[in-house]
Amino acid sequence: MTNQADPPAFEVETLGESSGHCDCCGNESRRVWGMVHHQGGPSVAAYWMHWTAGHLSEPGANLDLIVGKWGDSTDAHDRVGVALVHRQLEDGTPSLMVVDADDRFSNVDLAATALKRRDVINTPLAEQVFSVVDAIYLQDGRFF
Repeated sequence: MTNQADPPAFEVETLGESSGHCDCCGNESRRVWGMVHHQGGPSVAAYWMHWTAGHLSEPGANLDLIVGKWGDSTDAHDRVGVALVHRQLEDGTPSLMVVDADDRFSNVDLAATALKRRDVINTPLAEQVFSVVDAIYLQDGRFF
């Protein structure tokens, strides 16, 4: 996590939210989304978080990121899809894990490539992804 005394490198713009009910259990499900920008600069990612109340330990909440360049002169080939799963452990500790993004981005045309876990972990992209995720968790108060 980012040191609270340091100014954030990213600004989160919350955009929308929706709710419904889980087909399996009937519990409320929610989806929120937004954009992440460099402090005072261009966008670097879009995000969607989806979860069902009562299911944060299994299967967890899906956090999907589309990371890359945004703007008028960009297209899907300038961006990649990254998928993460948030789970609450038995002791209440949150856990976040990068997973293969294939299924979660199969019908998304905003990113040309859905990355596998191995394409993110231990790469320069991982630092950016986790900095963006830190900003989302710190600045978007609509989760859970």
